[in-house]
Amino acid sequence: MRYSRTILLSVLIASAALLVPGVGTAQRTNVARLFPIYNNGGKPDIVMDPQRFTAQMEIVDRFFEPTDCAIPEGAVGGPGYRRLLRFDTVLMNRGDGDLKVGDRSDPENPYAPYFVFHSCHGHYHINNFSIYELVNLEGDVVVAGTKQGFCFEDSFKYEDGGKSSGYDCHNNGITSGWGDWYYKQLVGQWIDITGVPEGRYLVRVRLNTGEDTPIFDEGEDRYPNVTQVYVDIPNPRKKVAIVE
Repeated sequence: MRYSRTILLSVLIASAALLVPGVGTAQRTNVARLFPIYNNGGKPDIVMDPQRFTAQMEIVDRFFEPTDCAIPEGAVGGPGYRRLLRFDTVLMNRGDGDLKVGDRSDPENPYAPYFVFHSCHGHYHINNFSIYELVNLEGDVVVAGTKQGFCFEDSFKYEDGGKSSGYDCHNNGITSGWGDWYYKQLVGQWIDITGVPEGRYLVRVRLNTGEDTPIFDEGEDRYPNVTQVYVDIPNPRKKVAIVE
């Protein structure tokens, strides 16, 4: 994985546009053209959809009970009202091979060392797959939130995608030319910014991080595993201003 290679976003795509019929498909078409599928030796290349990342970014206040699953999973800093910077993450597979993960409950799965069963939610996570970070202008990480991967599946097809290989929550994976959608309402699909002072920050998402080496082999890995955008928090109250 090449941490030095990033996508630096400088445009704001209106969230309302996603509600217009046909616009979501058009956006996927545009993104597919930015990241064309290439000959990667039959291996996947996972990259984040940058348009969806900025279009769905927002700040919300949410109350968490002491028994909420988000607390033991480390998704928030504690019970009570928390301020969340949340966003959609769509994992695109732009290599010419499928990402094949398989059954997370199978102890013989080659990725089994990364699978951890979370009893609160009743499903497996893949540890250290993705990390969400809020970074100040001095380059220091202010808040780090880990969104463990789970249930890799084919959520929707990009224009150059073929037939889905049928990946789902039992047989995990992402078909070449397809995307896996983690919508912002999911637990942990955010950074807990409770108490963070108003100002300009960098929101950074790192994929396929592993501990010392990436979890999944992405071959040439032509497309970056890091996506980031400068934002002003809060401006206005319920909307993040993407810096142009």
